[in-house]
Amino acid sequence: MFALAKTFLQIVRDNWVWREQAWELAKIDLVKTYRGAALGWIWLFVKPAVYIGVYYFTFAVGMRAGADVNGMPFLLWMAAGVFPWFFMGDMIGLGSDVYRRYSFLVNRIRFPLSVISTFFTLSKMIVLAGTMAFTILACLLLRIKLTIYLLQLPLVFALMMYFWVMWSIWLSPLSAISRDFAKLIGTLTTPFFWLSGVLFQLDESPHIFRTIMNFNPVAWGCRAVRDCFIDQKWIWQQPKALCCYLFVCVLVTILATHSYRRLHKEVPDVL
Repeated sequence: MFALAKTFLQIVRDNWVWREQAWELAKIDLVKTYRGAALGWIWLFVKPAVYIGVYYFTFAVGMRAGADVNGMPFLLWMAAGVFPWFFMGDMIGLGSDVYRRYSFLVNRIRFPLSVISTFFTLSKMIVLAGTMAFTILACLLLRIKLTIYLLQLPLVFALMMYFWVMWSIWLSPLSAISRDFAKLIGTLTTPFFWLSGVLFQLDESPHIFRTIMNFNPVAWGCRAVRDCFIDQKWIWQQPKALCCYLFVCVLVTILATHSYRRLHKEVPDVL
């Protein structure tokens, strides 16, 4: 345990010392993603808008299941789940293999590997923040009532970012060493999407399923954002779900620290 604590403190120290570089690299990653496109940053919103349009047509028109949720438009309910999903879906797939994606940084002698996970997660979180800002602006223009519960959105983002940084630190060394492992983790994206309440209300599912989903970080992320917009409650008003999420955060932190301590020196040799 002492060795794990020492490694965790090293990860924290590295991210603090390299915080400015992490921020700059996150911005560079965003610019690189949309560089060369005629519409530029508009593409930030095009993909989510298209997906939400398709889902809305499928459920509201095709399946006649587009009723208001807690007095809020079904389209807003869907956006509050789908936008966070795009962030978490990227982290499940791409975020678990960032060392291979940024191998040019891995092979730099002094660059700490944990910072790669941090700036990649940060770049995706900036996109999520942008889509949420767009959602809030749309609500204001359409005169949809927003409440004080939106003030907890930065806290929700912080809790989500911490978990997914640790997720990336845990799995990226393993993915760098084994391509099969990376592909295996990538296959989890679809099951997480369909089982995590992104497109359906978990509160209406069987009790045993809701209990299991309390330990699902994707389900918690979607639910927490919807608490800000739709359900209008503080995240600590569901203590069981919050405690389960924090437990998973601690567990993944331990696994990430162990994985990083054992493998971070081997990754440059593999790549």
